[in-house]
Amino acid sequence: MVHTLASAGHVLDAVELMECDQRLQVVFAQAPDLFSNGVQEYLRGLGAVVIPWDQATETDFDLIVAADCAGVHKLHGPVVALAHGVMNNKLAPAALGGPASGLVVGLGSPWLTWYGRLVPAMVAVSHRDVIPVLARQCPQAVPVATVVGDLCLDRLAATASRRRAYRRSLDVPDGRTLVAVSSTWGPESLLGRSWRTLFDLLDGLPQENYEVRLVMHPGVWCHGRRQILSWLRQQLRSGLRVVEPMTWRGLVAAADVLIGDHGSVTTYAAAAGVPVLRASSPPGCTAPGSATELLAGTTPALTAHQPLPAQLDAAGRARREASHLPIAAAVTSEPGRAAPLLRTHLYRLLAMSVPSGGDEAMPVDPPTLIDH
Repeated sequence: MVHTLASAGHVLDAVELMECDQRLQVVFAQAPDLFSNGVQEYLRGLGAVVIPWDQATETDFDLIVAADCAGVHKLHGPVVALAHGVMNNKLAPAALGGPASGLVVGLGSPWLTWYGRLVPAMVAVSHRDVIPVLARQCPQAVPVATVVGDLCLDRLAATASRRRAYRRSLDVPDGRTLVAVSSTWGPESLLGRSWRTLFDLLDGLPQENYEVRLVMHPGVWCHGRRQILSWLRQQLRSGLRVVEPMTWRGLVAAADVLIGDHGSVTTYAAAAGVPVLRASSPPGCTAPGSATELLAGTTPALTAHQPLPAQLDAAGRARREASHLPIAAAVTSEPGRAAPLLRTHLYRLLAMSVPSGGDEAMPVDPPTLIDH
């Protein structure tokens, strides 16, 4: 079940662990969501079997994989609840949980229950330290919580050998520093809070030394591709290149340094060893004790009052002086093991034997530039 483009990649990560099995038939459905723009076209582009949502709610499935929750209670079959980003990362807005509720997105009862009934048969958890958070916020989900690690981070780690090829995919000449810029969605994002500051700083980069590639959360593209590219028209004319949002992991794998915000892309980049320059984020949006909170305390902050080359150099020094491993260890307690662990538990729910092979994290797909 695919709700949004942001969750699609994480659903596919799980599906690709099983879909080669000739005993299985995989079908997709677009689940209801406010940010479902582009999902249907994306699924069709995969060449996948896509069934209407109405049909999905009337079908008995042997296994249901989802990375979001809307409407999933209407489905028939055991549900695996995946995260669609870094787990235990983002606090819910006050409008959902109430002021100072401390609800963590994806781990509270609003995401895992329906009128008190637990929906998933398994909650795939990236880190053993997430279990106590789950126990506070949705205690009935603890018996079905299963620590499987973080397949997204494992896939980034498996991509190191393709870095040069992915830089070529991004049209980055040899010898230039690739600056990746990542913005999540919403008014508190990098682009939402610091549009003018960011692009003023980027204008100061010597073009003979630096290449800039921008990737935006799929939710941003709900404004419409034409509108987004129109807002960026001046920057595009000045040489900015934009990366397809579904290929953000390829950009991270190729980057020399990343400018980001409190979104998962920034944390994944830091956990994968990429130097990070982070934009400030408002209080109350990051979960206490999370990898993203740790990142905020160990990486330099983007400022309007210093030339960007010096700030990028500072990000590189911070990365050399402090290992990225503590951030990676805060993202997953099972580094390198997510593929076999998740695959084993998916087959357990199917009550099927696990076929040999196919249990390694695969490199991420290459990045793709958007034509404009």
